[in-house]
Amino acid sequence: MPFQLKSETVTVLRCTNCGRILRRDSTIIVKTCCVNSSPWVFCGKECYRQFMMRWIRNQDALRSGGKLRITF
Repeated sequence: MPFQLKSETVTVLRCTNCGRILRRDSTIIVKTCCVNSSPWVFCGKECYRQFMMRWIRNQDALRSGGKLRITF
């Protein structure tokens, strides 16, 4: 399950999910077990929610042998 990191040391300028330019006050940084070594950076709660829905769906599909969705 993804876990949230402290957002004081943001070096990325754009949201990983939608590509918007980040603002300091609403930035969310998340690390998952299956992403290489770089954390995902989101511009707000809505982008993080969309990512979580796809991530959980892919994890369930992976476990059951179904089709993965590659639209990250």
